[in-house]
Parts: sequence; C-alpha cells; structure tokens
Amino acid sequence: TGLRARMAASPLCDGPGLAREIETAVRNLWTDWCGRQRQAGEKAVQSQFEEAIQAFQSGNFPRALSLSDAVLAASPDSTDARHLRGVAAYKLGRLAEAVGDLTKAIAGAPDRADFRWNITPMLRGLGRLAEAETHGKEAVRLAPQSPEAHNNLASVYKDLGRAAEAEAHLRHALTLRPDYSDAWSNLSWTLSLAGNAREAEAAARRAVELNPRDANALNNIGTALMQQDRLPEAADCFAGAVKLKPDFAIAHSNYLFCLNYRTDMTPDAIFEAYRDWDHAHAAPLMPSNPVHFGSRNPERRLRIGYMSPDFRYHAVSFFIESLIAAHDRERFEVTCYAEVANPDAVTDRFKRHAARWRSTVGLSDAEVADMIRADEIDVLVDLAGHTSGNRLLTFARKPAPIQVAHMVGSGTTTGLSAIDAFLINEALLPMGAERYFAERPIRLSRMPHVYVPPEAMPDVAPLPALRNGFVTFGCFSRPARINEDVVKAWTRILRSVPNSRLVMNSKPFREEENCAAWHARFAAAGLEPGRVKLVYTSPQPRTWDAYGTIDIALDPFPHNAGTTTIEALWLGVPVVSLADRPPVGRFGASILGSLGLDDWVAHDVDAYVARAITAASNIEALSRMRSGLRAKFAASPIGSDAAGLAREVEDAYRSLWRAYCARGKA
Repeated sequence: TGLRARMAASPLCDGPGLAREIETAVRNLWTDWCGRQRQAGEKAVQSQFEEAIQAFQSGNFPRALSLSDAVLAASPDSTDARHLRGVAAYKLGRLAEAVGDLTKAIAGAPDRADFRWNITPMLRGLGRLAEAETHGKEAVRLAPQSPEAHNNLASVYKDLGRAAEAEAHLRHALTLRPDYSDAWSNLSWTLSLAGNAREAEAAARRAVELNPRDANALNNIGTALMQQDRLPEAADCFAGAVKLKPDFAIAHSNYLFCLNYRTDMTPDAIFEAYRDWDHAHAAPLMPSNPVHFGSRNPERRLRIGYMSPDFRYHAVSFFIESLIAAHDRERFEVTCYAEVANPDAVTDRFKRHAARWRSTVGLSDAEVADMIRADEIDVLVDLAGHTSGNRLLTFARKPAPIQVAHMVGSGTTTGLSAIDAFLINEALLPMGAERYFAERPIRLSRMPHVYVPPEAMPDVAPLPALRNGFVTFGCFSRPARINEDVVKAWTRILRSVPNSRLVMNSKPFREEENCAAWHARFAAAGLEPGRVKLVYTSPQPRTWDAYGTIDIALDPFPHNAGTTTIEALWLGVPVVSLADRPPVGRFGASILGSLGLDDWVAHDVDAYVARAITAASNIEALSRMRSGLRAKFAASPIGSDAAGLAREVEDAYRSLWRAYCARGKA
C-alpha cells in the first residue's frame, strides 16, 4: 500500500529535477567547448597579429594593414591592433586614416607612450603642429628615456622654427641611444637649417655609418656640402641618394640645384639633367588622355590656381603677394593651393586675396591633383620650381588644361613636359636661349613680379665710406654661388681699391672652421689677411641693418643672387653684376635693367672688375646714388604698378586659354 507513494517521491519520478541536472551537464559541456573555441580563436587572432607585425617589419605594409583589419574584426577593442593598423596606414601615406586609428588607440590606452610618439609625426604630416607638439610632449613625459619620443618631438619643433629646442631633444635622444641613425640624420638637417654646415655634415656621415642605406642622410650630407661650396662632392651625394632610392625626387631636385652653381657644367648639360628628372619622376605620371571639366569658352571668367609652399613670411611672398592681390576678380577667380604647415599673418593676407583657399598639407600629390581637377581650374601656376615643399608631381598629373611656371620659385625651367609655359622676361632669357627650357617661354615686357618690402625694413643709412675712409664691398648671398672665379675677381677688385674691405654675410659663416676655410681661399688667391670679414647676422632685421655697413654689393656669377640684390638696392646699395648664362646668370642684369642701371652690368670678368673699381673711385657719386636709389627703385616696374603687371600676366593667361580652346574646336 505504501510502495506507490514511495515510488512517486523517488528520483525516478522527478522529471524536472532530472531535466535540471541534464541541463547543467549540457551547459558544462557547452561552456567547456566554448572555452576551447575561444582559446583556439585567441590563438588564431594572436597568430594573425604576429603575422601582421612580421609583415610590417618586412615592409609589406598593405598586408600588415589587411591582417590588422582581420584582427580588429575579431577583437574590436584591441588597441595594439588598432595602433599597428595606424602605423601601416601611415607608411602607405594615408595620414588622415592613420591619425584616426592612433586616436582610437590612445583613447583605449592613454598611458601608452609609443602610441603618443607615433601619432606625433602623423599630425605633423597633416600640418596639425600644435596637436603634434601636445602628443610629442606627452610621449616625453610618459617615457623620458625613450629616444623615439625625443626624436619625433624634435621634428615638430623644427617645423615650428624652434631650432634650439629641436637640437636639444635630438642630442638627448642620442645620449639615450648613440647608434640611433634617424636621430643623427634629423640632427644633421636641423644643424643645416641653422647654418652649422660642418657639424651637419659630421652628423649625417655618422647616420650613414650606422645605416649605409639611409638615403635621407646621404641627401643631408649633400646639403651640408653645398653650404660649404663643395659642389662636386655634394652632387655625388645627391646622386648617391637617388641611386639608393630611385623615387627620391627631393634629392634629385637638390642635385639640379647643385649643378646650377657649378662652373664646370654647360647650360646644355644642366638642361639635360632637368629632363632626366622629368623622365624619372614626372613623365610616367602623365595621363594619356587628361580629363578636364569646364566649358571651352575663350572669353569666360577664368579660374586661376596658384600653388606654393611660401604663402607665409618668406622671400617669395615679398614678390608674389602684390600680383595675386591685383588680379581683376571679375575676369579671374583665384584659388591658392598652400603647402603651408605653419601659417602666419602673411598667410592670412593671402587668404583674403584669394576667392578660394585650399591647404594641401598632408595630401598626396595624386589627392591634390584630384582636388584641382574637381575645382575646375583652367590655369594652374607653379610658384616653387624645384624648391623645398614643391608639388611638381601634382603638375605631372596634368590636373589643369593650362599649366604655367613662374620664375619666382627657383628661377629656371622645371624640366617638366607637363608644364606648358614659363613666365619670364627677355633680360632673363634672351632670344635663342629658349632651348634651355622644357616649357614655352612667355616673355613679358618686365620681370613678372613686384617687390613689396616687409614692414621691418630700415631707412637707407648714410654711405659708410664717408665715416670709414675706405670702401666696403659686400655680398650677402649663399656661399654656394661663390666659386673660385668669383674669389679671384673679388681679390682683383680689393687689391685695386686701396684699403677696401669685403663683408660676406651668410649662415655658414657662423662656424669658425668654415670661416677659416674661406679665409684660406682668399689668401690663396693673393689677398692679405684682414681684408675680408665673414659674418652671420640673425634674425633678418639685423641683416637688413647690416646693409648700412656696405658701400657697393658684388653679385656672384655664373649664378647671380636674386633676393639679396633687390634688398641691397632697396637699402641704397648699388650692385655690380656680371651677365652670364641664362636665366640664373642674368638675375642681376634683369633687376638692374628694371631700374635703368644697365651700366652696372658687365658682360665679362674684366669689365666686372673694372666697373667695381670705377664705382669705388668716386665716393661723392656713390653717396648721391645711395640717397636716391630707393626712390628710383620704388618708381621702377619691379617697385610699383602691381596692377599693370597683373594685366600683362592676365593677358598671357588669356592668350594661352584661347589657344587651348581653339585646339579643342579644331
């Protein structure tokens, strides 16, 4: 009678209890399986991440990026994978993307110093220097013993013009890691900018010892050697850098600059070198059938694009701002494409002169070309040539139907087959010399710029010879222009003008060793000690004041000075120039001719020497000339009438546009 009840109360009749126990067993099995799967997945993800690191270290950045994406798909919160993806994107030139990745990584791990020092150069590349400095300083705070943190912060300070801080951080990085080749290379560049050419050379050579395949360091040696006027050695270094890195267009441009200063190179050989640059870097980028938008109406309002890294306080801005400001806005719409990472008050003025302002900082040449094409620019004008920060490889992609080079940049041909025309005048490029240009010369009736002196320019000082009792000659140009022929000519002048002196003022003369080498050169030419003074005045207003110690300026040859000749004239100092190979050897002739001072231009060395001696023989005439030279300059084509220049330049643009439209109809 009691068995059923006993049975009913037993486990045999407890279905829910049995279900719970079976569920627990199944859950345990499931949990165990999931754990094994998770471990296997984690191992797979870790394996992928390690493979991504290996790909990055071997230089396969696209694969590193792809594998990082796979890791992030499985582990979205992995800051290490996000960081690796960012540095791979940076290596591929995708700066904005890289900064986005590093910003997320830092948000997940704000105390990781390596994340901070890696985002620093990315922000620097985008021109976001204030943010770059913030992250760089934080990296140094988090990891004061990290040489990478100090090295990357130093690069930001270099761009900000704070050379002393940059040098301090680089030297500290090298105390932490004496074999850090990148820091040696960066120190070399910083020292070169400051004018410490021999120290810069030594630092760059140390970088090459540590890393013989460091093309940047080899380029830096070339720059330091060029500052010392050791041109053949410099050219060999630039050529060696290009050999190590065939797409190193900057080093190849430096090679071209070096050739222009040399006396052992013919104009034909130099021009061939420019064409070689085009063949190596630019011509392969030219589209077979460039696409341009906008109607081919020959008389419509034209869109003009000016491209420059110098829309800031820079010598180029003194010559080009007035032209851009004077354009007829009803007939021409101006867009400025600015490679300006550190804008200033001058930048703000350029922005006001333009209908549109486009920053190109951080963008690839291809991206800038796409921007220009989308803006439907009709005439694109280069204001840089082969100088630092140029965008010649944007021009190579032919983003505008008409492309023009302006002589204000590097003063001579770009060598690019993609550029149609070159704005110049006949004094710079006499008839028959157009064979030295890849572009079609557009010879204006005047130099294609008007000089507007900066506000800090001092008044004209009295003639120094009146108080000194002797004549002081001077040259404030870079030493790379001063070759043995120039040294011999200047020695002849000083030996023929009793008690005369020569002042040379340039950055490399801040180094005693460099000064000793230059004094030895003059002594070897036969000039007694004490006749030559080598100085470096800084900041710039001190250099302008130093023109007050000069009676007559001597222009180097075969590569004349440009900005320093104009500054000398504005400050009342006449210039003796030798017209040599076009166009870089005729800057002086063109500038002086603009002021009606053709009689200060010689056409051979003997006449150059004689003209300087004659000028020094009449102190009263020099004094009268000095007092009236600024007014003469201000009344000249390069000292006034920006509106007249703008009309002539606009006519040149219109003529080129009409010809383009006519070709389309044909």
